[in-house]
Amino acid sequence: MRVGLLGGTFDPIHNGHLELAETALRVANLDAVYFVTSFDPPHKSRKALANFLDRHAMVALAVIDHPRLIPSSMEYGRSGKSYSVDTVRQLRHDLGVSAQIFFLIGMDAFLEIRSWKEYRVFPDLCSFIIFSRPGLAGKDLAEKLPDTFRKKLVPISRAAGSRHQDENYCYLVDDFSSPISSTEIRNEVRSGGSISAWVPEGVSKYIEKTKLYSSES
Repeated sequence: MRVGLLGGTFDPIHNGHLELAETALRVANLDAVYFVTSFDPPHKSRKALANFLDRHAMVALAVIDHPRLIPSSMEYGRSGKSYSVDTVRQLRHDLGVSAQIFFLIGMDAFLEIRSWKEYRVFPDLCSFIIFSRPGLAGKDLAEKLPDTFRKKLVPISRAAGSRHQDENYCYLVDDFSSPISSTEIRNEVRSGGSISAWVPEGVSKYIEKTKLYSSES
């Protein structure tokens, strides 16, 4: 079983997240992608986030018509910060050691890998699928990653994808870029604008109904 893990605050989830997951399904021939809503992310202030139940409800609404995209609340209620290494280990435990896990991540976040809890163990736990971000290129990774990750860096394209490998690698999709940002969506809601082009319809209706992110909330 080949499974993707896409963690995030999803504040809110948007079409860029879905496009990234669908791309990963194709290029790595994954069976499913788990959308893991962060409960208490270590690099963000909890006060700046919508509450977990709202964020996770929007994830569930966003993937409802995508059977291979699975909403997961595995971090909910976990004591302490929601560290990625603990989430990967939990998913490995839940799926069995024979499952191959692919951690989906943007290049900007992956460049901060040295600040992650137990970052040196990740090459033994999972592969990464790294997606380029506006203003960043593959050379940025080659220059800044620790040696153990740089040696495993393999460029792939959205069209060709990757070959099946038993060993864990860091696959770089350098021809992917999504301009959508959750921050811009929240700002647009506060200003009374439309977000229908950026989020699935169910998410847009949820935000409208609950007045999430609006000046009235």
